[in-house]
Amino acid sequence: MNRPHSSTLIGAGDPTDALPIAVRAFVPTGRSPKKLVKGRRQPQGASEWTLTFDTETTTDAAQRLMFGTFQVRQGDRLDQAGIFYDPGLSETDTETLVRHAAANGLKLITKGEFVEEIFYGIAYDLRATIIGFNLPFDISRLAMRHNSARGEVMRGGFTFQLSEDPWKPRIQIKHLSARAALIQFTKPRQRFDTKGMRRKRFVQPVRRGSFIDVKTIAAALTSRSFSLRKLAQFLETPHQKQSVEEHGGPITDTYVAYAVNDTQVTWECYGALSAKFDGHGLSATRLSQVLSEASIGKAYLKEMGIQPWRNVQPDFPNDRIGIIMSAYYGGRSEVHLRRVITQVLYCDFLSMYPTVCTLMGLWRFVIARGMTWRDNADEVARFLESVSLSDLRKPGTWALLPTLVQIAPEGDTLPVRARFSGDCQATIGLNYLTSERPLWFTLADCIAAKLLTGKAPKIVRAITFAPGAPQGELKPIAIAGNTDYRIEPTTNDFYRSLIDLRTATKAKLPIAGEPEATRLKREEQALKIIANATSYGIFVEVNVADLDKREERFCHGPGGKPFQIQTLKSEDPGRYFHPLLATLITGAARLMLAITETVALGAGLDWAFCDTDSMALAKPEGMDTQTFFALAKSVCAWFDPLNPYAHKGPTLKIEDANFATGNAKAKGLLADLFCLALSAKRYVLFNLSADGRPIVRKASAHGLGHLLAPYTDENPPASIPKPAVPLAEIGVARWQHDIWYQIIIAALEGHPDQVDLSYHVSFDDPAASRYAATAPALLRWLDPYNQDLPYADQVKPFNFLTAFQASRFSAQDFETIERGADTGARKARRRTELPRPIAPYDSDAKRASTKAFDRLTGRPVRADQLKTYRQALAQYHLSPEPKFLNAEYLDRGPARRRHIEATSIDHIGKEADRWEEQFFLGLDVTGRSEPPYDRGRKRVSSRRYRRRHVRRHRGEPMLQEVLTGVERRRRWSVEEKLSIVAEACAEGINLSDVARRHDITRQHIYQWRRELRDKGLLSDARCVFVPVDVAGDEAHRDIIGAGPGTERAHRVEIGLRNGRSVRVAADVPEAILHRIIRIAEAT
Repeated sequence: MNRPHSSTLIGAGDPTDALPIAVRAFVPTGRSPKKLVKGRRQPQGASEWTLTFDTETTTDAAQRLMFGTFQVRQGDRLDQAGIFYDPGLSETDTETLVRHAAANGLKLITKGEFVEEIFYGIAYDLRATIIGFNLPFDISRLAMRHNSARGEVMRGGFTFQLSEDPWKPRIQIKHLSARAALIQFTKPRQRFDTKGMRRKRFVQPVRRGSFIDVKTIAAALTSRSFSLRKLAQFLETPHQKQSVEEHGGPITDTYVAYAVNDTQVTWECYGALSAKFDGHGLSATRLSQVLSEASIGKAYLKEMGIQPWRNVQPDFPNDRIGIIMSAYYGGRSEVHLRRVITQVLYCDFLSMYPTVCTLMGLWRFVIARGMTWRDNADEVARFLESVSLSDLRKPGTWALLPTLVQIAPEGDTLPVRARFSGDCQATIGLNYLTSERPLWFTLADCIAAKLLTGKAPKIVRAITFAPGAPQGELKPIAIAGNTDYRIEPTTNDFYRSLIDLRTATKAKLPIAGEPEATRLKREEQALKIIANATSYGIFVEVNVADLDKREERFCHGPGGKPFQIQTLKSEDPGRYFHPLLATLITGAARLMLAITETVALGAGLDWAFCDTDSMALAKPEGMDTQTFFALAKSVCAWFDPLNPYAHKGPTLKIEDANFATGNAKAKGLLADLFCLALSAKRYVLFNLSADGRPIVRKASAHGLGHLLAPYTDENPPASIPKPAVPLAEIGVARWQHDIWYQIIIAALEGHPDQVDLSYHVSFDDPAASRYAATAPALLRWLDPYNQDLPYADQVKPFNFLTAFQASRFSAQDFETIERGADTGARKARRRTELPRPIAPYDSDAKRASTKAFDRLTGRPVRADQLKTYRQALAQYHLSPEPKFLNAEYLDRGPARRRHIEATSIDHIGKEADRWEEQFFLGLDVTGRSEPPYDRGRKRVSSRRYRRRHVRRHRGEPMLQEVLTGVERRRRWSVEEKLSIVAEACAEGINLSDVARRHDITRQHIYQWRRELRDKGLLSDARCVFVPVDVAGDEAHRDIIGAGPGTERAHRVEIGLRNGRSVRVAADVPEAILHRIIRIAEAT
C-alpha cells in the first residue's frame, strides 16, 4: 500500500522563500467607546405611519426615473396610494398614467409633488417608516443632485438633495455590503429648539428617520439573498411579483399595473418579515436597526443586558489589543491533493465556532465585567512540551487554551499571511515559518504546530487570560420567543444552550406534520443564525471609513510598543468588539483541523482539502473502500468525547453528500464519493454512475459568482444531463454545475489541462458581471462619461451597470481606436491600455454588450472586442494555490508547504478580498493592494538583514524605494520578455523561481505570455527553447538559450528585412523557424 502524502516535514529539496509577512495591528481612533448615558434624550422612534414606494426607470446608462408607485398607511389601514412621474415624460406616456390612475382610484402626482407632499410632508413630518426593496437605488432616483457624504458615520457614502427647499434635510446613504446600507436624514438647517431650550442646554435629538430595506431584513432573518420575486415566493405572500416585458419602454397599462403590484408585494413582504422579527421578542431593538445576521446576534446580547467589553473595561491597554490582533488569523482553507480525482469521506464539525466557544468557556468572557491576564511563559512551556494527542480528547484541556504565546519560529508549521509567489493579494497559508523576530500566536496554534512537525515551538513569552466577575443586571431570555427555550445568562452557557435547542428541534422534524414541520424548520434556522451571529463575527467587527485627510495615529502591533503612522483610513471597532474571543475561536478551529490531519495521517489516510470547519479525508492508492470507510469513521469517532452538548452525537460528522441519493442516509449506506480540488474553496464532490458519468453532489461557486449566468435553467446544454441532486443541495447555479461537470469529464478522460467549453453557444457571448456605483470612488471612474452631461442623463449613485472584460486587441485595433478617440474632452488613453467596458444593466448579457462603452473615454466598445465566457473561464480549472509548492497552474498531486523566512513584518488593517471585483471593473489586479501601516518596511529589512541577503531575495533597492517603500517600475523590452517567458516554459522549471530570479511576479510572466501570443511571437501550444544568434549591425547577441559554449557548427544564417540576421541550427523545423523570424523582425 502507498503511504499517504504527509506534508508535516520540510522537503529536503524545497527552496526557502524569503518574504515579508503581515500581521493585523490595532490603530485606535482616539475616541472612547460610545456609552448609553442615562437621562440623555434619544430620538423618537417611528410612528405607526409607513410609506412604501418603488420606482421604474429607463434602461439606458442614466436609468432616469420614469414613474413610481407608493402606498401610505396608518398601521394596516391604507391611507392613500398613487403614482408619481417625471414631468419630462412624453405626452403619450403621461396620458397612459392619467388613464390608469383614474380607472384604479390612484392619486397621480409629479415627482416633485411626491417629494414635497409625501416623502417630506408625511414620511418625514409624521416619523413614518420608509419601506422599499433596494432603497438606495429608489431614493437616488428622486434626487436632483448628490455629493460625497461627510461625518464620521457616513463618510464614504453619498448625500442626496431631493428638494429645492434649503430647509429640508437631505438624505445620506452609505453602502455596507450587497445586502445592506446605512440610510438617514441629515440634520436640518432650520433650528427647532427655542432660546429657552438652548439656555437650559436642552438638546433636541436629530430626527434621522426610519428606513427599512426589505432586501436587507430578509437576508438578516434568513441568512439568504433574495430577489423580490423569490422572497414573495418564500414568504408565500398573497400577492406575487408579476412579469412584464416593457421595462424602460413605452408605458402601458400592463406596465403600470406591474409597478403598482410591486409596491403591494413589497408591503406584504415587510409585514411577513416584521412578524418574523417580532417572534424573536427583541423589544430593545428596532427592526430598522437590523442590517445583517450579526445585528440579530447583537440584539440578543442587548436583550440580556450584556454590556460590551470595551464599555466595562475601557482602560484595557492598547498595546495588549495590538498583541491580540497580531495573533488573529481567519479560518484555515487549503487544498492538499490538487487537480487529481480522489475518493474521499467528506466530514464537517458540529457547529465549529459555538463548539470551541463552549469547550474553552468563552461565554464567561462575554458576560464578564472585564478580564485579567498574567505572564506565565514557564508554565505554558511545560504544558506545551507535555501535551499529547490523547490530552486533546479531554474537554478539560481546551479550558486551558485562552492563552497567547510569543514564540521564535524555527521551521514551525504556523499560519502565515504573505503574498506568496508574488501574488498581488496577501493570503493565509499553514506553512513552515522562520523568523528572527518573535511573533504572537494562540496556544492552540502552537499545539497544532507541535502535532504537525513533532516539535514544540520555542516560547519567549506567554499571556493567559481569565474572565472577571459576571456583570450585574443580566436578564434571562426566551430564544426565538419560545418560553421552552429560556436561557439564564449567568447560569447557562449561551452557546451550549443554543446548539442543544437546535438539536432538539431538528430531532422533532422527521415525525412532525404540517404546519408543525414548517414552524420547526423556521425555529431551527433561527437558532442556527443566532448561534453563528453571536459566536464569532461581532467580536472582530471593525468598520473602515475614509478620512478627509491624513491623520497621525498610533499603531499597536506584536512588538508591544506603538509607533506613529499617517493614515487615510479609520478602523472603528464595532459595539461588541472583543478581539481576544475572535482570535481564540479561530485558533481553536484551526487546531481542530490540525488534529484531524494528524489522526488521519496516523491512520494511514490522506486529506484532499479543508475549509474552516470541514475536511475531506482521502483514500490512499491501494486501499480497499471498506477499509477506507472503517478508518475514516474511526477518525471521526476520535472527536466524540469533545461533544459538549446534551445530545451526545458525533462532533466530526459525516456529511449527507457521502450517502447515496434517496433514503440511503437513514440506512447508513455510504456511496463512493470522489473529490476534485483546484485551490482553496474551489472544489467539487461527486459520485460516478454505473456508466461512469459524474453525479455532482456538492460544488463551490468561488471564483464564478461575480459573473452573470451565461444561460438560464430553461436553456441548459443538451450534452450535460440534468443534475440528479437539487441545485440548492449542491450549492451552485445550473451553469456553474455544468462547468464543474466538464472539468470532471476532462479529468476522467485523461486531459485535465484541456476542458471543453464549447458545450453551450452562450459561452461565445461576452462575459458580463453586474455591479452598482455604490461609493463616490466608484462613481468617479465615470467622470469622463458624465462630463458635460445634464444631471438627469448622468450615471448616478447606485445605478446598475454591466461590466465586461476587454479582450486583447490586435495592434491594428489599438491604432484604429486611438486615431478615432476624442482625447480633448475625454481622458487620454495610453496606446497599450485596454478599454474599461461597461454598459447599462441588462439580465441578457449579450444584449447589454451591444451598448458597451469605455468608462474612461465614453466611446463605444464593439462586442467582438470583449472577452467571452469561454475566454474568461479558460483557466478556471487550473486555478493555482500560490501559498504552497507544487501548486502552480499545471501542477497536479499533493501540494507541499512552503518554508517562509520572514524578512520583515508588515502591520496591516482589516483585510478585504475584493480582487475579483477589481478585475471585472478593469483595475490592475497585478498592482499593489492597500499599503501596510508601516510603509518603510524596506528600510527596516535592509537594516535587520545582511545587504547581500536582501539583494539575493529582493533585489538591490534604490534610494527612492528605501525611503518610500514604493518600488520603481522597470520597462522590459520585448527581447527580455521573450527570454524570461522562454525560461519559464522550460521543462521542470518552477515559475515562482523564475519570477524571483528576475524580481518580478508570476503575473508578469502570465501577462507577457498572453501579450507575446497575441502578437504572434509565441506559440499557442507551448514555448519552444531553441538556440538562436541574432546579429544587428556589427554586434552579435544571444537572446534565447545560446550560451558561450553552444556549438555553432551546422548553422544557417538568414537576412531579415529590418537589416538584422538570424543564425539557427540547420535542423530547426520550418514552423519554428517562421516564428523565430517573426520574433526577430518584431524586435
